[in-house]
Amino acid sequence: MQNHVETLAIAWAEHDGLESWMLAAPDARPLSRETLQDIVSDYLASHDPFPDGMSVEVARQDGSGWETAVIVERPGTDEWTVEYDDGTQAWRDHSELRPRR
Repeated sequence: MQNHVETLAIAWAEHDGLESWMLAAPDARPLSRETLQDIVSDYLASHDPFPDGMSVEVARQDGSGWETAVIVERPGTDEWTVEYDDGTQAWRDHSELRPRR
């Protein structure tokens, strides 16, 4: 199952001229994990799916579900600092975040 950013990245790649041309290559489909990671990296280089101040859900480290937080900053291409309701801050990557439902 794809996460939120992977879904956005695939949709972008299917409509971006160069990316769609690359996806049309015989060895590009079905998407390997490495190809998907490349697409996500390219997407994140020019898009920010979690802008500062956005309310998000963050995957709990023990895998037991999600908790709410707010994006504080984006220190790197695949790095966001979140702040939980209790004021604690932590770094998370795209696979651990999704928009708040």
